[in-house]
Amino acid sequence: MTDTSKRCLLCGDPQQPSAAMYESAGYLTGHGVEFKRMEWQGDVSAAEFRDVTMDMESRGPGDYDASAIAENLAGVEFLVVHKAPVSRTVFEQGEDLEVVAAARGGTENVDTAAAADHDVTVLHAPGRNADAVADYAVSFALSAHRRIPHFVETTGRGEWDLEFDPRGLPRDVTNLSIGVIGFGNVGRKVAERWTGFGPEILAYDPYVDDETTREHDATPADLDELLQTADVVSIHARLSDDTHHMLDVTAFDQMREEALLVNTARGGLVDTDALVKALQSESIGGAALDVFEEEPLPEGHPLLDLDNVWLSPHTAGSTRDAVYNGARIVAADLEAIIEGREPAHRIR
Repeated sequence: MTDTSKRCLLCGDPQQPSAAMYESAGYLTGHGVEFKRMEWQGDVSAAEFRDVTMDMESRGPGDYDASAIAENLAGVEFLVVHKAPVSRTVFEQGEDLEVVAAARGGTENVDTAAAADHDVTVLHAPGRNADAVADYAVSFALSAHRRIPHFVETTGRGEWDLEFDPRGLPRDVTNLSIGVIGFGNVGRKVAERWTGFGPEILAYDPYVDDETTREHDATPADLDELLQTADVVSIHARLSDDTHHMLDVTAFDQMREEALLVNTARGGLVDTDALVKALQSESIGGAALDVFEEEPLPEGHPLLDLDNVWLSPHTAGSTRDAVYNGARIVAADLEAIIEGREPAHRIR
C-alpha cells in the first residue's frame, strides 16, 4: 500500500505562534498529515519582531538566518510560515519540500524565484486580516471626524468642551465624500462598511476595472479627482516602487482644506515630510495614522506635536481572528492539494 501521508512543519513566530497555526490547520491530520512545530525568533518581543519583519519587506529573506528552519526540513513536504524567512538556503536544503505556505497576505519573506527553481508551490493567505483592517480604518476615521478621542480625554479631565458654532461642528457622515485608494480585499471591505452610513464613495485602483468597482458600491475615479473631492481619503494600496510616496506634496496640495487622511496600510505610501507640512499649515484637516515610515516613531518626531493628528501603533490588522485566519486559509489550500484540486491562493 502506497504511503500518501505528508509531513508539515509549522514555523510560528511572535505574531503567529505555531500553536495558533495548529489550531487552524490541525484538522489536516484527518488527511494523513503529520505535524512538527517550531518558532522563529520566539524569544523576541512582538514590538521588536515587527521591526524585523518590516525590514524584511525591503531587504528580502536572504538577509536573515534561516538555518534553524532548514535544519527541521528533513522529510517535510509542507512548510507553513507566517513571517519567517524562506530563503534560497531553505529550498536547497528542503529536499522533500513540495509546498511553502505563507499564512499572510504578502510573500515578501519567501524567495519565490528560488521556489520556482526548485519546483515548489507557493501559497499565501490574501485577505486574512482584511476585516480587521477595514473595521479599524472606518472606526479610526469616524473617531477622528467626530473628535471622539478629544472629547473622551477632556471630559475625563473634568472639562465640558462643547461647540455651538455650526462652522466648528462636523458634518453628518451621510453628507461626506469618502475616497478609497486601493480597491483590493481591504479597500472593498472599507467601502462596504462606509456604504451603511450613506456617503458618496469614490475608489481609485489602476488594477481594478470600473465594473468591479461599481459592483462594490463605489464610483471609479482617477487619483486627482479623488483627492480633490474626498472629505476622507483612506489609503489601502500595497507598498511598491510605484506606490512609494504616492501621497506627496502635489497630492496634499490637491486635497480639500478640511480633508482627513487615514492610513492603515504602509507608512511608505505617504511622504511624511510633506504630510507634516500640510498638517502644520492646515492645508488639510488632519490625519489618522496607524503606520509610519519609521516605526516606532522616535522621540521628538513632529507628528507627536500636532493637534490635528491621531496616532496608533500599527495595530489595525491585529485581531484574534486575523491570527487564526492565515493558517486557516492556507490549510484549506493544502487540503485541496492533497485531494488533487487546484488551490485557490497559489502564487506559483
